[in-house]
This record gives sequence, structure tokens and C-alpha cells, in this order.
Amino acid sequence: MNDEDSVNELIATLRPDSLTEEAHRRRRSADLAQAFQTPRAPHHTRRFPMPQRRPLYLITGTALAGLAAAAIIVPQVLSGDSSPHAISAGESPSGVGGETFRSTETSTTTVNTRTVLLAAAKVSTEEPAGSGKFWYSRVRTTQLVQVAPDEYAAKIKKLLAEQDAKKEKLKNKPDELNAAMKEFDKKVHELKTTRLPYAASRSETTDTWRSLGGAAGRRVTGLDVKIAFATPADEAKWKHAGSPRLADDPSGSRETLPTGVVSIDNPSLTWSNVAKLPTDKQGLKDRLLSLHAKSPVSGKKQLADYLWQTGADLLTAPITPGTRAALYQVLADSASGLKSSTGVTDALGRTGVALDTTGPDDAGEADRITYRLIFDDKTGKALELDVIEAGTAIPLLQQTFETTGYVDALGDTPAQ
Repeated sequence: MNDEDSVNELIATLRPDSLTEEAHRRRRSADLAQAFQTPRAPHHTRRFPMPQRRPLYLITGTALAGLAAAAIIVPQVLSGDSSPHAISAGESPSGVGGETFRSTETSTTTVNTRTVLLAAAKVSTEEPAGSGKFWYSRVRTTQLVQVAPDEYAAKIKKLLAEQDAKKEKLKNKPDELNAAMKEFDKKVHELKTTRLPYAASRSETTDTWRSLGGAAGRRVTGLDVKIAFATPADEAKWKHAGSPRLADDPSGSRETLPTGVVSIDNPSLTWSNVAKLPTDKQGLKDRLLSLHAKSPVSGKKQLADYLWQTGADLLTAPITPGTRAALYQVLADSASGLKSSTGVTDALGRTGVALDTTGPDDAGEADRITYRLIFDDKTGKALELDVIEAGTAIPLLQQTFETTGYVDALGDTPAQ
């Protein structure tokens, strides 16, 4: 069976009546000012490294520009009562219920990745082209809660007091002082990376209007902030710990200007020019090869790494249906090692196709972190990006693209 036959067959099987039903670089500040900032989840973000290669954890300038969080639920594979317990950031534990975080492991079927990508290319060409003065996105972002802010601040202050005392005591003993500083840095790192004894997440929604011309854009963050627990047992542990505050953000939404970066690997790509990228496979590949050679960030990366990471960036940007189709074709030629599954649902219950790749965790243990892109098999559009650590109840990071599209005025949203 040739590629065309495989693609047509897959498209047919992916129709609703045939179905059984998601980098930033990890970083810890070397200077004390950043070390004392309250950490959130480990900084795996929208970087999707190819298998058998080094992990690439770099933040893009688009979807992650305002990390936020919402109420989530735990997949049903968890032991015990896995019903989600969600509360608003400032509520008492009695305000539970609401949103659900759907398992992305239910009723899935592993399929050939090249075939999946070529199928996505074909359906992308059937999508109508859009236009407008702004590119709008509504993104729901969920992160694992890494620390309780008040507890963290108290422990940091204690470490600082101890360090100040040592600096005074050892001011005339440079070698011992240097050793004390290293020990202090080690303790700060341990404090920032030690997990809480309960699993909780923080979620929020971000609305962004990115200008495609000369006008100013708008970003509104902090919408519908929620804290959720993986299980009732986790909530009970939180209560036993004194019900510490888990969100350090001020109440209410905040308005800022959006960043102008589409892809950190490609500074020359802007929100206003990505729609002009080539719409044929060879033309787009040649353009990406040229960008790769010039990239100040990715010039030394293996090409497959670069293509996959740039592809993840572009799939959430205002590219044309033709460019999206060409991009899937380019990715199909570099898809070795990727795992794809159909029948995967995102946090909103939308069914699509998941592309997974894995990388090591901070300790260097292989295949501990899964990077997942879920896209709509009927349109080729991105639905969700996930970063999942093996054995954990809550994703390290989840970004769900609730709505994206062109609009002509700030405050407008695309017609559904």
C-alpha cells in the first residue's frame, strides 16, 4: 500500500462514526535574586525533543507568555477515588467541583506516524483560509503546583538568615565561605525542586489578541484561576498540612501587551509574516533549512529536533492551510521515533491524534518525560500541548487551545 492509499484509509477511519470514542529549558537561577522567586512547576514547556537526542527545554514566546491554570481532574487510571477536587485560588476547600481534566490514555489506537502526518496534510488543504487584523487565542494552562508560596518564603528567609550569619563568621576565610555559599545554593535548589506531599494543580485562562499589522495587541491573564487536587486523599493531606495557600497571584485578571515572538528558534518569523511562508513541501523545507542555518538558538541542533520544535510553534500560529499542509509533509519525512495514537481526547473532550516523544528528566533518567501534541484529525489544527512525567497524577504542564482564529478588533472573538 502506497502513502496515498494509507492516508485515504486513515482519514476514513478517523471520521467520528468510526472512532471508539500536548519546552523550555529547565533552569535554576545562578543569582540569588532569581533563586528566591517562588517556583512553579518544573520548567518543561513547549519544547518537543526528538527521541534518542538530548532534551531541549526552551520557552517559546507565544502560548507560554502568560502561564496560567484551571481546575483539572485526574485520569481514571489512578488508584482510589480519582474524582477531581477543584477550588478557586482564594476559596476554602468546600468550594469543590467544576472542571475535569480528561485522560488522554482512553480508547486510543497506535498508528503509523508518517501516515498520520500525511493524513493531517491532506485534511489541512480542505480548510478555508482566514484573514483579519488580529490573531486571537484563548488558552487554558494547567501546571503542577511545585511549592506552597508562604511555606517556601518562610524557608527561604530562614536559609538567608543562616547564610548571613555564616558570611559574617567566615568573612576572613574565603575557602570556607565559598564552600558555605555552594552549600547554600544546593539547599535552595533542593527547596525549589522538592515536591509537595500532595498533588495539586493551578490553572488559568489567557486571552490574547496579537496584531498582524501595526496596531498594539492585548493579553489578558489570570482568568478563572483554580486550584485542583488529584484525589480526595491529596486534598486531605493538604488540609492536614494546614491548608496552605497554593496560589501566589493577585486576585483578578491582568492586562499586558503580548510578546512578538512566534518561535524562539526563528527570530525572523513574526505574527505578520508567518502567513507568507511557502505552501508547498519543498519550498517550506528549503525555507526552514535556511532558518535553521541562521538560527542563533538552533543552529547547532540536529535538523530533526529543529523541524519538530519549529513545527509545534507554527501549528499554533496564523499560518495558511497550505503552509500547514506543507509543514505536516515536512514533519512526515522526519518522524522516525515519534509515537502517534488516534482517539485521544484533550482537556475539553475533543478527540484528535496525539504525537508523542520522550526525553530524560532532570536526573537524566531516560524516557521519563513525555511531550505530546494533540491535533484535530479533521482540520489539522493544534488542540493541546502536554508535558507529562511518568508516574505522576498531574501533568507538569498542559496547554489547551480552546479557541484560535482571526478577528478584526480587540475584544472580538472568532465566530464558532
